[in-house]
Amino acid sequence: MKWWDRFVEWSWQKEADRQFEEGQQEKQVIDVMADDVDPNEVTIENAYKTRWIWYHTILAIGIFFTNIILIAILVLLAIKL
Repeated sequence: MKWWDRFVEWSWQKEADRQFEEGQQEKQVIDVMADDVDPNEVTIENAYKTRWIWYHTILAIGIFFTNIILIAILVLLAIKL
């Protein structure tokens, strides 16, 4: 009866997965990149957008300066060799 035990376990797992998916559908999804947000209103969406913009701006500046330093090192090595 091994096959029967596996079938029962498989069908039980399928039922549990279905119930889990039904529970997941009840959650409200927030579009954090919605463009119809008032910039003067403090919300989770605005805070996320602001942090995202500042983080990537600082990251881009850091990468820019790192590239300048790497180019300077390359030039110094090319001159000395």
